[in-house]
Amino acid sequence: QDYEELEKKLKEVFKERSTILRQLTKTSRELDGIKVNLQSLKNDEQSAKSDVQKLLELGQKQREEMKSLQEALQNQLKETSEKAEKHQATINFLKTEVERKSKMIRDLQNE
Repeated sequence: QDYEELEKKLKEVFKERSTILRQLTKTSRELDGIKVNLQSLKNDEQSAKSDVQKLLELGQKQREEMKSLQEALQNQLKETSEKAEKHQATINFLKTEVERKSKMIRDLQNE
């Protein structure tokens, strides 16, 4: 009877051992899954940081390009204004000359 009871207890111990091993295996798989998920999250975070850095750099580059473009346009506007002033001065001079010569012609015709 002691032998049967011992055998019964041994079977229970082995059964519990098998259950514990299955649970450990399951837990180990779950931990592996968590580890993979954490690595994936870490990679996603690094990728997001990299994307943000690229966007910041792109924004800075665009600001610099816009500033350069603004300066170029301001220079063109200044040059165009200067040319317009010179043309206006030339027009005014020619207008004065035409009026002066017209007056000379009229004066000569009146004599």
